[in-house]
Amino acid sequence: MWDPVFESNSNNPPTMCTVSTTSGSSCVFPFVYNGITYSNCTIQGPNNAAYQPQCATSVDSSNVAVTWSFCIVPTDAVVFYATVRKNGPWTQNTGSTHGGTMLWIYGNRFAQNAFSTVPSTSTSNSVQLVDGYSVYNCQIHPDKVTNTQLTCYTPMIPEGLYQIRVYSNGNLVPLYQYYNKDQATFAAVPSNTPIIDNINPQSGTPQTLISLSGTFETECFSRDIVGCSDDNNPLISRVYVGGHLCNLINPVTGTNYSIVTDTDLQCFFEGTEVGLFNVSMLITNQYGRSSVNSNLYRVSSNEALYNFQSYAVITNVSPNNGSIQGGTILTISGNYFSDNVAYPLTVNVGGQTCEVLSTALTTVQCQIPSSVTIPNQNQYQGGRGLQLFRDTIAYSQSTLSSNSPPVPSSSAIQMWIDDASYTSTNSSDETVWIEGFIRPSKTATFTFSLSTNGNAVLFLSTDASPSNKILIVNLPSTNQSSDIILQNNTNYYLYCIASRVGGSLYLVIQGRMHQTTLTATTSSMVINEIQRIDINANIQSEHQKLIYSTNSIGNGTSEIQSLQVDNSTFQIGFRGVYTALLNGRPIAADVQAALNDLPTIYPLSVSVTATSTLYIITFPAEMGNVPLVTCISTATNSPNVTETTQGVASGSQIAFEVDGQLTNYIDFQNNAPSSSNLQSIFNQVFSIQCPVSLNNRQAAPSIVYLQDFETNCYYDETTIESIAFCGQCSQITNTVVDGNTQPGNYLCFAYKLSHNYVIELDLAIQLNGDTIDIYYPSISLSLNSDQNWHYICLDISTLLSAQSSIYSSSSLVITYAWLNRNILNSIRIDTVTIRTSLPTGYEDTSLYPIDQTSSSACIFPFYYNGNKYSTCVLNPTTNIPLCADALNRTYLCQSSSIEGVRRLYPKHQLVYNTLSVTLTSNTKTIDVSYRYSDCSTPALIVSYPNSSATITRVTQSSTGANATFDITFNSQTYSSIPVNIQPSDLANRLQTSTDFGY
Repeated sequence: MWDPVFESNSNNPPTMCTVSTTSGSSCVFPFVYNGITYSNCTIQGPNNAAYQPQCATSVDSSNVAVTWSFCIVPTDAVVFYATVRKNGPWTQNTGSTHGGTMLWIYGNRFAQNAFSTVPSTSTSNSVQLVDGYSVYNCQIHPDKVTNTQLTCYTPMIPEGLYQIRVYSNGNLVPLYQYYNKDQATFAAVPSNTPIIDNINPQSGTPQTLISLSGTFETECFSRDIVGCSDDNNPLISRVYVGGHLCNLINPVTGTNYSIVTDTDLQCFFEGTEVGLFNVSMLITNQYGRSSVNSNLYRVSSNEALYNFQSYAVITNVSPNNGSIQGGTILTISGNYFSDNVAYPLTVNVGGQTCEVLSTALTTVQCQIPSSVTIPNQNQYQGGRGLQLFRDTIAYSQSTLSSNSPPVPSSSAIQMWIDDASYTSTNSSDETVWIEGFIRPSKTATFTFSLSTNGNAVLFLSTDASPSNKILIVNLPSTNQSSDIILQNNTNYYLYCIASRVGGSLYLVIQGRMHQTTLTATTSSMVINEIQRIDINANIQSEHQKLIYSTNSIGNGTSEIQSLQVDNSTFQIGFRGVYTALLNGRPIAADVQAALNDLPTIYPLSVSVTATSTLYIITFPAEMGNVPLVTCISTATNSPNVTETTQGVASGSQIAFEVDGQLTNYIDFQNNAPSSSNLQSIFNQVFSIQCPVSLNNRQAAPSIVYLQDFETNCYYDETTIESIAFCGQCSQITNTVVDGNTQPGNYLCFAYKLSHNYVIELDLAIQLNGDTIDIYYPSISLSLNSDQNWHYICLDISTLLSAQSSIYSSSSLVITYAWLNRNILNSIRIDTVTIRTSLPTGYEDTSLYPIDQTSSSACIFPFYYNGNKYSTCVLNPTTNIPLCADALNRTYLCQSSSIEGVRRLYPKHQLVYNTLSVTLTSNTKTIDVSYRYSDCSTPALIVSYPNSSATITRVTQSSTGANATFDITFNSQTYSSIPVNIQPSDLANRLQTSTDFGY
């Protein structure tokens, strides 16, 4: 009936099919209840203490529900909330990205397990975690399942916020049967993932004591420990080596193997199995399974990642001689001779198979083959790791690379090593030899390299015989071999010598297999291939020369316009941007303040007077003849605007129009600008311009702290509207305030949030001038997570005073402020201010919707000219805001918000760092160079007044390229790729081939 991906990603789920009810009537859809329109059953209806799905069976003429009945649906289970701690609050919903977090899901009418007092492996419920189009199964923990409670262990999943979806008896519980779907989510975040930073040793026999260090998030491993009895305290639940327990407590003595802290512990590897394993730990509550530092991972011959290797020990072989005709039965004594499918036990004698007759943990018996070939070699595959010899002598590079390289002396120190590396602290001359066999599990191309501070060579045999070794790396001419194809299941002898006068030698041998599916995200030993495609083209920026004049300065004439608007809620627009809401019949001073807050008027100013029916707006003479203001209103009668006096520019200041958008007016005569001043003025044309009271400290003295993120601002071809609220840049962060020292009660900021996981604003504050004591309160917060920009102001002083009288202070300093979570770095913050009063015309959109129209047909979001909008948008021809219905029919808006047309948007976006403005004062010349990101050709710049400057085009910008290119990889050609293809589209095209894949 329901699909979890479709339902989670659908803003407007379709109306349910015909639904029967317990009364015998069918549901009537849609119906209205408490002002909400329902197209499906709901658990929020009247007289429904058990929260069963119900619907209206009859409605009135306005579709308001009249009679009700309970829906007959596949499952009537209801989900109340989820948490990561038994009986914890829904706000405790974070855990590890590596899985292992237990979710507790509370509700009613879940399917009960078929057991009463003993655990059962059967279950009739299942749980999935859904994020967008990704779905992951959460493994049910059946022995804690009841009809009101489900538990499951999260899998390893990417960082993100996941909707928890429940199936009862195979039927998906729809979201309308959730008390609040936002309270049934799970956030997988790195900050809640315990980390193992060191494992010592990384190899050893089974039943080895292993030391772990890292960030465990807790030092508790038992409720019996002092300070650990509270269920809210997380516990180190288990430590694993692969599937084997690594115990913290000695079962014989009952004591810890070491003191356990939140950063260090020791555990005993209880298993007897030989193989490659991964060490991990489980931490209860809001954590889960640990991650491991990528530097600790090793790559096996079959491309498996591991961080601990166990090995067997041979203590005796009996007899140690026998007939060359074979048949001798050998008894091999030692320990940990485990035999399993992953790592089968085999015995070779002289490179030939010795048939295994019997195995036990401490003995193996095998029979020598009937025909024994005695090979002419001294080295064989076997042993553990690589063999290292060290001698106190130094050799030249030429000696090492000769046809007869030196060999270790009889007095050389010998040892086994797990890694192909060596580091010495000895101060005497030394030479080391590292030798052993490598055995690829698949045929692939390899390269080998050396890193050392001494002389070194590397040999590799062409087959299993060490006598056939050849020199592949010879320093200093090269530190890397050429590509070498090695065959699967074939032994190759590796032989390396490094030498240094004066000791302190280090040596690292690295081998790289080209054909692998491993990536660098898991292990630092894996290197991702990076190749760059450069498209060569001669790109020319637009270059225009502006020669201005200040000789025609006069008194000018101020433009005067009258506005007639009925008593209503209205907004006045000028040059494509609108004032804050003006309610009723505001006084002239309020209208004047609203107009002077517009970025298209500031830093100049208008004056406003009023009669009983009109507002008289007088523009400064510097502006000359200006376009008529526009007005939107909730009144029945349309506003009327009349030009009563046409303006004539005084010429004392000059503005420039760039493709229909005007710069600020510039006073060349009395306040001569610099090149950097002019660059900033022209850059505003290509920025989002906000009401000046939001982010201009000069215009709004109430601002005591401002962070607009425009310093070192970098942007790509992503639209400015999506990456900035004001200006051109924002910050991807959950930090709102960083290091303020000035008192102010109001905190205002713009935010863009993709998931509904922020539940509070955390603060660091100082009170009453005390700079020593810092308080750390939190404020509950409900933010809009629709991936659009929003602007909010909080009266921090009032909100904190409501919590405690301790915060009732005449002086409040908000030193730091941050949102409690930032999953996947998906929060953008912009236009942050701390202030002593609210911005001009601040509107709290959480109280009521600002973007309104007289037609109920408008929907938000809507599509207009191919773009999606969540607020009213300007008609580019009339400069009047509009919205649209489901059929894209447009309607005029009566009001619009700061998220809508109260900001002025750029008509074009620049290619980053292409704007250059240079002023030559003595010739009154301004050189302006720039290039549009859509490769369109700019129009000629226009001056205001028109006679104040002569503009000529020096160079026209390049038009967009229409060429294609081909890529050849592994002899396969991908042809006719457009040069302007988006990176994601190119990735999708290449990944359709098995040469790339996913």
